[in-house]
Order: sequence, then C-alpha cells, then structure tokens
Amino acid sequence: MAKNLFSVPIFFILLRESLEASIIVSVLLSLVQQVVAPPKISQSESTDQLASAGAPPGQSDVPTGSAVATPGSQAKDARNPLDDTASVASQHTNASEAGEIRRSELLRRLRWQIILGAGSGLLLALVIGAAFIAVWFIKVVDLFSAAEEIWEGVFSLIASILILVMGLAMLRMDRAKAKWRRKLSHAFAAKDDNSGDDQSGKAGVRMLFMLPFVTVLREGLEAVVFVGGVALGQPASSIPLAALSGLVIGLIVGYLIYASSSRTRLSAFLFGSTSLLLLIGAGLMSKAIGAFERHRFNVMVGGDVAEAGDGPGSFDVVGNIWHLNCCNPENKFDAKGWAVFNAILGWSNNGSIATVVSYIAYWLIAILALVRMKHKEGRTTIVDKLTNTIGVSRFRDALRRRNLERRAQNAELSS
Repeated sequence: MAKNLFSVPIFFILLRESLEASIIVSVLLSLVQQVVAPPKISQSESTDQLASAGAPPGQSDVPTGSAVATPGSQAKDARNPLDDTASVASQHTNASEAGEIRRSELLRRLRWQIILGAGSGLLLALVIGAAFIAVWFIKVVDLFSAAEEIWEGVFSLIASILILVMGLAMLRMDRAKAKWRRKLSHAFAAKDDNSGDDQSGKAGVRMLFMLPFVTVLREGLEAVVFVGGVALGQPASSIPLAALSGLVIGLIVGYLIYASSSRTRLSAFLFGSTSLLLLIGAGLMSKAIGAFERHRFNVMVGGDVAEAGDGPGSFDVVGNIWHLNCCNPENKFDAKGWAVFNAILGWSNNGSIATVVSYIAYWLIAILALVRMKHKEGRTTIVDKLTNTIGVSRFRDALRRRNLERRAQNAELSS
C-alpha cells in the first residue's frame, strides 16, 4: 500500500534535479547579497565623527588667543555645538538612508535577474517537456529519448563552462567588491552608456541570468522526461507525494545554503561556494562526455541496449576503465542516494578514458586559471621562487631598470 502512495525512484529523481538547481540559484542569490552589502562602520567611529564635527570652538585646533570673544559671539558659540552636531547627524542619516535605498534597489534588481533566469528556464522546460510527453502519449513517438544523450550532453557541457567562469569570477569578489558593485549599478542605471566598465557590468548581469536559466532548463527537462518515463510503470497515486517531497527537500537544502551564507564572512563564503560549484561543474563535464559516448554506443548497437540493465552489454568496453554492476545513478528504479552523489560530485558507476580525462582536464584548467589570477595579483610566492631560480625575475628587473634609466635620460635631455 505504501508503495502505491510513494514512488522512491521519482522522489530521488526530483531530489537530484531540484538539489542541483537550487544550490546554484542559492549561491547566486547569496553572492549578490554579499556584494551589495554596505561597508560596516563601527559605532565608535561614527560617534567620533559626529563629535569632531560638532566639537565646541574651545576644543578645536584653533588657538584660544587668536580672537577676542564678545558677549554676542559667546552666546552664538554656546549655540553652535548643538546645532552643528544636529546638522551633521541629520546629514549623516540622510546620506545613509539614500545609500540604503540605492543598495536595496540594486539588490532587488539583481535578485530579479536570477529569479527571472530560473523562472524562464523552468517555464521553458515545462513547455518543452510537456510537448515531448504529449507527443509520446499522442503520437507514440518519444522525440527526446531518440536523442536524450545529445540533449543531456549539450546542456551539461554549457552548464559546466558557465559554472567554471562564474566560479572563478566569484573568487575575486572579496578584493573587488566596490568595483563589482559599481559595475552592476552602472549596468542597470546607465542604459545608454557604452563604456567598457558598463559593458563588463552588463556581461556580469547577463551571466546572472544565463547560469540559472541553463541550469534550471537542463534539470527541468531531465526531471520531466525521467519522471514521464518512470511514471509509465508506476501507479498514478505514487507520483504526487514523491515528486512534491523531492522538490521540497531540494529547495530546503538550497534555502539553508542561502540563509547560512548571509552570516559568514565574504571570503569564507566565496571559497566554500566556489569549491562546491567547481565540484558540480567538473561532474557536469564528465557527465557530458559520458552522454556523448553513450549516444555513439547506442547508435552503433541499437536503441534496445537500454534494456540490458547494468551488466555486460550495457556499456562500451572499448576505452572503459571501470564498471560496477551496482551504484548506477541513472537507474530509474534503484538509484537511491547515488543519484544525489551524481548531481553534486558527478559520480558514475561507469568510467571511461574520455570521462576521466575530461574530469581531470576540467580541474587542471581551473587550477591554471587560479594560478594565473594569483600571479596577476602578485600573490604567487611559489611561482616567484621558481622564476627567481631560473633567472626570469632577474632579467625582468634588469629590463625594467634599463627602461627607467632611458626615461630619466630622455627627461633630462628634454628639459
């Protein structure tokens, strides 16, 4: 009876898809909140500023004997400290309120970009998925299944590239927080300005739209098609509760990530979220290559290979490194927790040379990009020691000194 009310395969399918999408959306929402957050000013600094601005003339740096005080001036000076303090406090409050309004407006617009991207991806996924299911039930032709691996591979490849670019850009937020806030502000405020900074800011805003759009579209299409395929062999009463439970748990996990990140330091949040995003991106790259390989194998041996299960004959032995007859995340009836590992870490029970090489290559590209970023910021002590050992730094320093001497000589001749 319980099996007729709750479908475990559908639960894990929806949990896997919603978990991956909600993690990326929650990371982006937390990111814009961290970037737009106002700089913290301690209460003692604020009090000192107000006190110094409204200090009495007798306590200022002006010498006490530089002027002769009159009764009228003394009465005027007696009123000035309170008036000046109240005026400075009023100006400080007005400026703070105006800045808070601008930050709230920018945060609202950035959040709308992310929500709009996720909502557009979900809507398009529902439309395309509904069309596939309608064609399946009406025309008895499953168009998506005919090229399921191609669709999955293309979307996974695009998502992995976007995650790599976004993850590397996120690491620089703690050092360029004000710069990104200005760029994103200009991207919304300066509609007609075509300067380089505004174009860079607009590209960042478009990335905030495209990443959740592609991710939710891919996960939504997979969820619709997988649930539609599993539902053909499941009682109709077992689908709603399992689907709703998987979606709710995945969204709760994403919300917990979003809520906890608002209380952590920006650098710690960026480090943790970027590590998680790169893990997902590397898994997506490996999944994309695996999907292309499965499509080639299915075309070579025929579409009925999907009925072979997990054993021999269900995979291409050419170039295969390992294969487990269990722990298959793609098994619609016995995936259980392996589907979650597949969504977060890219786990697969079947490993080939191409999938392993692509996974390693993804991390090598990320490592090289990180080293290049650190080298441009002058924070690579290991690289500096290596260049000093081979003499590159000495040659570069000598060339720099020579250029400076030439500039000094030219300046003397011109003068």
